[in-house]
Amino acid sequence: YASKRAMPKNRRRILQCEEHVIDLEARGPVLICIGTSSSMQGEAERIAKTTAFALAKIAVSEKRSCYLISFSTGIEMLDVSSFEAGDEVLPLVRFLNGSFNGGTDAAPALTHAVEQLQTRRWKYADVLMISDFIMASLPPALEEKIKAEQKKETGFYGLSVGEECNCNSRML
Repeated sequence: YASKRAMPKNRRRILQCEEHVIDLEARGPVLICIGTSSSMQGEAERIAKTTAFALAKIAVSEKRSCYLISFSTGIEMLDVSSFEAGDEVLPLVRFLNGSFNGGTDAAPALTHAVEQLQTRRWKYADVLMISDFIMASLPPALEEKIKAEQKKETGFYGLSVGEECNCNSRML
Protein backbone atom coordinates (compact mmCIF):
# COMPACT_ATOMS: atom_id res chain seq x y z
CA TYR A 1 0.00 0.00 0.00
CA ALA A 2 2.90 2.32 0.66
CA SER A 3 4.22 2.39 -2.87
CA LYS A 4 2.37 3.50 -5.95
CA ARG A 5 2.41 0.93 -8.65
CA ALA A 6 0.86 1.23 -12.05
CA MET A 7 -1.79 -1.37 -12.61
CA PRO A 8 -1.51 -3.20 -15.93
CA LYS A 9 -4.09 -2.01 -18.44
CA ASN A 10 -5.65 -5.45 -18.80
CA ARG A 11 -6.38 -5.57 -15.07
CA ARG A 12 -8.13 -2.24 -14.81
CA ARG A 13 -11.81 -2.40 -14.20
CA ILE A 14 -14.19 0.15 -15.46
CA LEU A 15 -17.36 0.36 -13.51
CA GLN A 16 -20.43 1.46 -15.34
CA CYS A 17 -23.48 2.69 -13.60
CA GLU A 18 -26.86 2.40 -15.21
CA GLU A 19 -29.72 4.55 -14.09
CA HIS A 20 -33.14 2.93 -14.17
CA VAL A 21 -36.06 5.29 -14.20
CA ILE A 22 -39.48 3.93 -13.41
CA ASP A 23 -42.27 5.96 -14.93
CA LEU A 24 -45.06 5.77 -12.37
CA GLU A 25 -47.42 7.38 -14.88
CA ALA A 26 -47.06 4.31 -17.12
CA ARG A 27 -48.29 1.96 -14.40
CA GLY A 28 -51.90 1.38 -15.32
CA PRO A 29 -54.95 -0.15 -13.73
CA VAL A 30 -55.23 -3.79 -12.73
CA LEU A 31 -58.05 -6.34 -12.79
CA ILE A 32 -57.52 -9.13 -10.25
CA CYS A 33 -59.44 -12.42 -10.51
CA ILE A 34 -59.34 -14.46 -7.28
CA GLY A 35 -60.30 -18.13 -7.21
CA THR A 36 -62.50 -19.16 -4.25
CA SER A 37 -63.57 -22.66 -5.25
CA SER A 38 -63.62 -25.60 -2.86
CA SER A 39 -60.21 -26.76 -4.13
CA MET A 40 -58.80 -23.45 -2.86
CA GLN A 41 -60.08 -23.89 0.71
CA GLY A 42 -57.53 -23.44 3.44
CA GLU A 43 -54.02 -22.13 2.94
CA ALA A 44 -54.31 -21.57 -0.84
CA GLU A 45 -57.37 -19.35 -0.44
CA ARG A 46 -55.72 -17.45 2.41
CA ILE A 47 -52.62 -16.81 0.27
CA ALA A 48 -54.72 -15.76 -2.74
CA LYS A 49 -56.84 -13.36 -0.70
CA THR A 50 -53.88 -11.92 1.21
CA THR A 51 -52.07 -11.30 -2.08
CA ALA A 52 -55.15 -9.65 -3.60
CA PHE A 53 -55.58 -7.53 -0.44
CA ALA A 54 -51.96 -6.35 -0.58
CA LEU A 55 -52.13 -5.56 -4.30
CA ALA A 56 -55.38 -3.63 -3.88
CA LYS A 57 -53.92 -1.59 -1.00
CA ILE A 58 -50.84 -0.78 -3.08
CA ALA A 59 -53.02 0.25 -6.01
CA VAL A 60 -55.08 2.55 -3.80
CA SER A 61 -51.97 4.12 -2.26
CA GLU A 62 -50.53 4.70 -5.76
CA LYS A 63 -53.88 6.09 -6.96
CA ARG A 64 -54.14 3.32 -9.55
CA SER A 65 -57.47 1.82 -10.51
CA CYS A 66 -58.06 -1.68 -9.16
CA TYR A 67 -60.99 -4.04 -9.74
CA LEU A 68 -61.43 -7.38 -7.95
CA ILE A 69 -63.37 -10.33 -9.33
CA SER A 70 -63.93 -13.28 -7.00
CA PHE A 71 -64.89 -16.45 -8.85
CA SER A 72 -65.88 -20.08 -8.49
CA THR A 73 -69.05 -21.09 -10.33
CA GLY A 74 -70.24 -17.47 -10.17
CA ILE A 75 -68.54 -14.12 -9.77
CA GLU A 76 -68.60 -11.15 -7.41
CA MET A 77 -66.95 -7.83 -8.14
CA LEU A 78 -65.54 -4.88 -6.18
CA ASP A 79 -64.13 -1.68 -7.70
CA VAL A 80 -61.53 -0.49 -5.22
CA SER A 81 -60.64 2.60 -7.27
CA SER A 82 -63.01 5.00 -5.56
CA PHE A 83 -61.63 4.36 -2.08
CA GLU A 84 -59.19 6.75 -0.41
CA ALA A 85 -56.03 5.35 1.15
CA GLY A 86 -57.04 3.90 4.52
CA ASP A 87 -60.76 3.72 3.69
CA GLU A 88 -60.42 0.60 1.54
CA VAL A 89 -59.62 -1.84 4.36
CA LEU A 90 -63.13 -2.62 5.63
CA PRO A 91 -64.77 -3.09 2.19
CA LEU A 92 -61.80 -5.18 1.04
CA VAL A 93 -61.98 -7.41 4.11
CA ARG A 94 -65.74 -7.89 3.67
CA PHE A 95 -65.31 -8.72 -0.01
CA LEU A 96 -62.40 -11.10 0.51
CA ASN A 97 -64.17 -12.91 3.37
CA GLY A 98 -66.68 -14.29 0.88
CA SER A 99 -66.19 -17.67 -0.77
CA PHE A 100 -68.19 -19.76 -3.18
CA ASN A 101 -66.79 -23.17 -2.19
CA GLY A 102 -68.14 -24.79 -5.34
CA GLY A 103 -66.49 -25.81 -8.57
CA THR A 104 -64.15 -23.67 -10.60
CA ASP A 105 -65.25 -21.89 -13.75
CA ALA A 106 -62.83 -19.13 -14.70
CA ALA A 107 -64.73 -18.27 -17.90
CA PRO A 108 -67.27 -15.90 -16.26
CA ALA A 109 -64.50 -14.04 -14.43
CA LEU A 110 -62.33 -13.69 -17.52
CA THR A 111 -65.35 -12.81 -19.67
CA HIS A 112 -66.17 -10.02 -17.23
CA ALA A 113 -62.52 -8.90 -17.20
CA VAL A 114 -62.45 -8.75 -21.03
CA GLU A 115 -65.72 -6.78 -20.99
CA GLN A 116 -64.13 -4.32 -18.56
CA LEU A 117 -61.15 -3.98 -20.91
CA GLN A 118 -63.56 -2.71 -23.56
CA THR A 119 -64.48 0.27 -21.41
CA ARG A 120 -62.59 3.54 -21.44
CA ARG A 121 -61.72 3.31 -17.75
CA TRP A 122 -60.13 -0.15 -17.88
CA LYS A 123 -58.80 -0.05 -21.45
CA TYR A 124 -55.14 -0.10 -20.36
CA ALA A 125 -55.50 -2.52 -17.45
CA ASP A 126 -53.59 -5.74 -16.98
CA VAL A 127 -55.30 -8.88 -15.71
CA LEU A 128 -53.98 -11.08 -12.89
CA MET A 129 -55.61 -14.38 -12.01
CA ILE A 130 -54.79 -15.86 -8.60
CA SER A 131 -55.93 -19.48 -8.36
CA ASP A 132 -54.83 -23.08 -7.99
CA PHE A 133 -55.74 -23.42 -11.69
CA ILE A 134 -57.58 -26.70 -11.12
CA MET A 135 -60.16 -25.90 -13.77
CA ALA A 136 -61.36 -26.67 -17.26
CA SER A 137 -59.98 -24.89 -20.29
CA LEU A 138 -61.62 -21.73 -21.57
CA PRO A 139 -64.14 -21.68 -24.40
CA PRO A 140 -62.39 -21.01 -27.75
CA ALA A 141 -64.33 -17.76 -28.31
CA LEU A 142 -63.07 -16.39 -24.98
CA GLU A 143 -59.51 -17.48 -25.77
CA GLU A 144 -59.73 -15.51 -29.03
CA LYS A 145 -60.92 -12.40 -27.16
CA ILE A 146 -58.01 -12.72 -24.74
CA LYS A 147 -55.56 -13.11 -27.63
CA ALA A 148 -57.02 -9.98 -29.23
CA GLU A 149 -56.47 -8.08 -25.98
CA GLN A 150 -52.91 -9.40 -25.75
CA LYS A 151 -52.24 -8.00 -29.23
CA LYS A 152 -53.18 -4.61 -27.75
CA GLU A 153 -50.40 -5.23 -25.18
CA THR A 154 -52.75 -6.13 -22.35
CA GLY A 155 -50.89 -8.36 -19.93
CA PHE A 156 -52.59 -11.52 -18.65
CA TYR A 157 -50.78 -13.02 -15.67
CA GLY A 158 -51.37 -16.07 -13.52
CA LEU A 159 -50.28 -16.70 -9.95
CA SER A 160 -50.69 -20.33 -9.00
CA VAL A 161 -51.23 -21.06 -5.31
CA GLY A 162 -51.80 -24.36 -3.56
CA GLU A 163 -50.01 -27.60 -2.90
CA GLU A 164 -51.57 -29.80 -5.54
CA CYS A 165 -49.74 -30.19 -8.81
CA ASN A 166 -52.73 -31.14 -10.94
CA CYS A 167 -53.40 -27.64 -12.23
CA ASN A 168 -54.41 -26.93 -15.81
CA SER A 169 -51.00 -25.82 -17.11
CA ARG A 170 -52.52 -24.68 -20.42
CA MET A 171 -54.87 -22.39 -18.52
CA LEU A 172 -52.03 -21.10 -16.33
